[in-house]
Amino acid sequence: MRVTILSILLCLSLLRTAAAGDAHFRMPDGNAYEGAPILVTIEVTDAGDVKPPVAPEIAGATVRVIERGRQSMTELRGGRVRNSSTVTYVVEITPERAGSIDIPALSVTVDGREIRSKPQRIEVLKSDAGSLLSAEVIGLPAEGYVGQPLDLILRISVRAYKDSTYGQLNESQMWQLVDLQGSEWGVFEQQVGELRQRNAAPRAQQELRNGETYFNYELTRRTWPPKTGAPEIGTVRIRMTYPIALREVQNLFLDRQLTISESRPLSITATASGVTILPLPEIDRPASFSGAVGAFAIAVTAKPTTVAVGDPVTLTLAITDIRGGANLETLQPPALAADATLAREFRVPSEPLSGVVSGNTKRFTVTVRPLRAGTAAIPPIEYSAFDPQNRKYVVSRSQPVPITVTPANQMDLSKIVSGTGASGNDPSTPGTQLTEVQTGLVANRPVTDALLADERLRTGPLELAGLLVPPIAAAAALAVRWHRGRHARDGGLARRSRARRTADGRLRAATDAAGLAGAITGFVEDMTGRPAGTLTRGDLERVLATAGVNHELRTRIAEFLGHCDRARYAGAAAPAELAAEAQRAIDSLDAARLRTAKGDAR
Repeated sequence: MRVTILSILLCLSLLRTAAAGDAHFRMPDGNAYEGAPILVTIEVTDAGDVKPPVAPEIAGATVRVIERGRQSMTELRGGRVRNSSTVTYVVEITPERAGSIDIPALSVTVDGREIRSKPQRIEVLKSDAGSLLSAEVIGLPAEGYVGQPLDLILRISVRAYKDSTYGQLNESQMWQLVDLQGSEWGVFEQQVGELRQRNAAPRAQQELRNGETYFNYELTRRTWPPKTGAPEIGTVRIRMTYPIALREVQNLFLDRQLTISESRPLSITATASGVTILPLPEIDRPASFSGAVGAFAIAVTAKPTTVAVGDPVTLTLAITDIRGGANLETLQPPALAADATLAREFRVPSEPLSGVVSGNTKRFTVTVRPLRAGTAAIPPIEYSAFDPQNRKYVVSRSQPVPITVTPANQMDLSKIVSGTGASGNDPSTPGTQLTEVQTGLVANRPVTDALLADERLRTGPLELAGLLVPPIAAAAALAVRWHRGRHARDGGLARRSRARRTADGRLRAATDAAGLAGAITGFVEDMTGRPAGTLTRGDLERVLATAGVNHELRTRIAEFLGHCDRARYAGAAAPAELAAEAQRAIDSLDAARLRTAKGDAR
């Protein structure tokens, strides 16, 4: 009996072992080249629990671990259903110099069991990639200022492969050998992503160099450097498979086509050489300078132009980029609170303004209030900028805007009627006088039985209705009048009252991610009293924090708007989950009861 139990346990143990996952290592063959990655591929099959490999430290090389993908498959074999899965990891080892490197034993834990590879020594040869592949980043202009538009150009030069039998590969075929996914593109990631979506190659020029043909590919990215020195481009490392031999094969349609029979990896790192960013000069910098770089003009409009002291006047400041190329998204408005001439005649808010970009113009809206009657105009407002072409600061000024400011309405206390008379100052003014008599109360009529009779008031339903209707109607009229007066005193109250209804309508009408994002920002604008269309993603965090929204909800809304931007960039319709998340965000903001901070409404 004991032997039988042991046999059963042994069989169960063997079955469990057979069902456990496994790992297979594919080690590199032959020599490697400096700068070109060495790949160790690890395939984990049928594992319930996997702990990925850890990147080891290897002297003279950089190492990273990449998960290349997961696959699962279900098949019917012999009447039985079999499920299998595969997880692939790649340990990428990039030698930094020629010589030899030792790859230690790599390990991966599969279902609690550690599986290790064998250590291996690799000889690293000096790279000759420079004669086959090169890359550099240049700047136009080569010398610029902080905030000045700078065009960064990534120039990739590849020597055309020429086969004695099949001839030379063209620029499109050579570009297809560049590893777009395995390369690192730094600030050019967006341009490469667009090429991958279109399955296209960048523009290329053919160049003859020392009797060899080279294809020069260019990618361009416009940036506005925020600091001095060399511009930040991130890590730009180009990798490609360079052919050594070609052969001809037949495809499924029996068409003959060329394929690479032998190749070698190439890797090159690009740097931004010869590009210098200079600081803005301190000499002759105007006090009104707010960081603008370029050539700008300013225009100011006011509405209304006839007001009383203390009434709001809405100013619209239009800053126009004359030459083009400036980064209007980050352009700052003029410092109105520091304008002594404007502050002397008007109360000016000190909070930062948000603007709306339209074409080559950015518009800012601000509300000011006149301090005294007789003010004849909105004074000229200056906007200063550094002109990189002339290398000096330039100040532009708006035209004065004529306005009319009348005294505020006040109550004349001398006309208040008192109990002593019409004016309240002259006691001799006729009024209501009481006269005392010495004989006491005098009856107007003699006492009769009719006067002494019980005259209790008896009321029925009609009498009660007649008594109650007038005060109820009066109360309703007072409520309507109070409601209208409140809306008249607070122009944003009606807008806040219908903010939720308006947001729900925007959500129902939204057909893309931009519409969903607009419903969120529009709801916040309605609730906080900001002008429609002026709230940017950069301002939203500050506005929500000022309005009392907690950090968790602010983070959720920021992530949601990020998803909307990515969906809008992809050019696809907004998925249903985005619409549902937008509805939840509106519900949460509505429950948070946004409050308007004093001085924040525009």
